[in-house]
Amino acid sequence: MNATTILNEILQKLSVLTNEEELTQELSEVETQEEVVEAVSEATEEVQEELAETEEVEAASEEVEAKEEETELGEGYVSEEKYMADMTAMKAEIDSIKKMVEVEMSEVKKEKEMLSEQVKELSKEPAAEPIKHSPEEESKPNLNLYAQSRTATTADRVLQRISNIKK
Repeated sequence: MNATTILNEILQKLSVLTNEEELTQELSEVETQEEVVEAVSEATEEVQEELAETEEVEAASEEVEAKEEETELGEGYVSEEKYMADMTAMKAEIDSIKKMVEVEMSEVKKEKEMLSEQVKELSKEPAAEPIKHSPEEESKPNLNLYAQSRTATTADRVLQRISNIKK
């Protein structure tokens, strides 16, 4: 393979990698948003399950406290404990997502560095082999045409007519 074809392939791969990096960043942003929404929904479900279990154990005392909190806070507000539980769950999910993205980005960076090193190595070599000028000479047949401007004789005229008839 020529060095130019190898360089072209590497440059194409680099452009694909940069496009993939942009796409992975966009995808990671979308995935993080989706995962945050999923994490919030999962966290709220977990908190609701935990609240249901604790309510069964301390039914009488919590019912009284819940009624007091509802009257104090009003409907539609979230208690501080529930808010803190949701926030810790969301932070844990965000941290795990960040770690996954960092691992993927480090792999992409390593591959990009390897390709850039190959480009540097190949750029040291000449792009194409030098062209040597060696045209092949066409050999012309050595024709000796004698007496081109002489007057035509009777034999010449007869032979001329014979050659015209056969054609």
